[in-house]
Amino acid sequence: MDGPVQRGERGLQPTDPGVRAESASAERILLSLQIQPWTQFALLAATVGVMVTAQIYGDSALTPAAFAGFGFILAGAIAIGILARSRPRTHTAWIALVPLAALVGIPLIRNEAVDVVDGIGFMMVFPLVWLGAAFSLPAVVVGIVLAGAIPLMPAIGAGRVPDSAPEWIAFGVFLTFAALIALSAFGTGHQLRREVANREAALASSEAAAEARERLSAILQAVSEATEDAVLVFGPDGSVLTANDAARRLARLAGIDLTGEPALAGRKIYSADRRTPLFPSPQTVTALARSGEVRGRIAWLGDTDQVAVSYSARPIFRGGEPLGTVLIAHDVTDLVEAIEVRDRFLDAVNHELRTPLTVLMGETELAQTEEVSPRVAARLERVDSAAQRLFTTVEHLLSAYRHSVRALSHTTSVALAVGDVIERQSGLAQESGVSVVFTDHGAETTSVDARSLGGIVEELLRNAVLCSPRGATVSVETRREGDCPTIELTDSGVGMSDTERRRAFDRFYRTDFARQQALPGVGLGLSIARNLADANGVSIELEPASTGGTCARLTLPPAISPVDATA
Repeated sequence: MDGPVQRGERGLQPTDPGVRAESASAERILLSLQIQPWTQFALLAATVGVMVTAQIYGDSALTPAAFAGFGFILAGAIAIGILARSRPRTHTAWIALVPLAALVGIPLIRNEAVDVVDGIGFMMVFPLVWLGAAFSLPAVVVGIVLAGAIPLMPAIGAGRVPDSAPEWIAFGVFLTFAALIALSAFGTGHQLRREVANREAALASSEAAAEARERLSAILQAVSEATEDAVLVFGPDGSVLTANDAARRLARLAGIDLTGEPALAGRKIYSADRRTPLFPSPQTVTALARSGEVRGRIAWLGDTDQVAVSYSARPIFRGGEPLGTVLIAHDVTDLVEAIEVRDRFLDAVNHELRTPLTVLMGETELAQTEEVSPRVAARLERVDSAAQRLFTTVEHLLSAYRHSVRALSHTTSVALAVGDVIERQSGLAQESGVSVVFTDHGAETTSVDARSLGGIVEELLRNAVLCSPRGATVSVETRREGDCPTIELTDSGVGMSDTERRRAFDRFYRTDFARQQALPGVGLGLSIARNLADANGVSIELEPASTGGTCARLTLPPAISPVDATA
């Protein structure tokens, strides 16, 4: 609305959806206050009654001025009647002319009928309240001035300037009385419009929020149905709030009733050992929610034909208040069974390959102790070397495909462990024409299993020796940085690119240089070293060396003191 809304209701400007809703509410309320047909018709009826009474009982006939005043009121009634049917929405500020015209017409009638109908001036209350409740402050001020001038109208009608004290006192009293009425109505109407508009805005906001929740719920339901994973949402008491088709399918396979209270309580959901109930009581799901985020755990569903699932759970909070838990599960039965088949296969390989190789190496070693011709001794040496290489390859394959590497915590001398590795690899270094120089700067001890540490260093040293040219030197240095011992192995080889360093620990990955030079190995050495390092809390980093080759840096955990071990 151009008039009152912009000036008198500046707080209701339509700047955002909530304010636009409030502004629209204010416009409807303001329009209903501006168009008051019953008020105008009542004023018209009262005016007709006054004029008829004055005509019958007055001393003389009514003057044209009185009929002019009646015309103002009648025209206002006609205009309001038309507006009540058309209900305009914009440009309604001009409607204030209707009560203002009434305030002009009432004094004109009063001048003729005041002797017959006493108190006719109080008819001004109707248009004053109307102006105050529905229109802007400038229109209210004009109405107050017109109402206050009613006592002065006889003098003005007689063509003279009011000059008596009673006339001016009456003017002051009427002006004050009109101001109190109009301003009270203005304040009340303004507050009423504000409160009603705020209520309607709050209702509109609540409806919008409910609609947004419904849309969000539909989106979440569609997302949960689009995934192959089972999605379940639990309430704070452990009951299921929602579940998608995948969740219901897994529940049917496991014989679980999702409509139970709580649904997962029972004896058909087991931990990784397939026997221990995972959710034995109604409090288990709520405890899971309080424990924080859970990722990648394995559970078995059902009693006979069990189904393996990998599940993750996360609590849902809003403002610190727990709302429930979301659980996502994926059927991994085929994967788990494939891992079991793989482990059985590895066990068979371990028995069928390692046992004959061990026998072959033992017999070769015994044969080498006997007196044989140089020709036979050379053949036995080649057989023993081939058996050793095959044995090492089998060890690599088995180590690379085991689930995990068992780490035993021992206090190990770093210098002794590295020295043993260098001694074992001395034959390879001599065969490759590479010198290995070892320097200990006081690395002291570490809390790493000696065999694991030796395996890590052995793989790195073997790789450094094989990648170095004949006549080169591989430097091995140990030192202590803070509480942590470190080992650095630096070669003088061709070096590695950023991509090669990033992929060096991938299984079966071999650099272009290794393939071109046909270096022995299948690309599992560094992968095994990384597995052993991760299991023992050892950090491995590959960096470019100043010699042009590669520097492998190991950061070892500090040794556990006897006090810590006891604790």
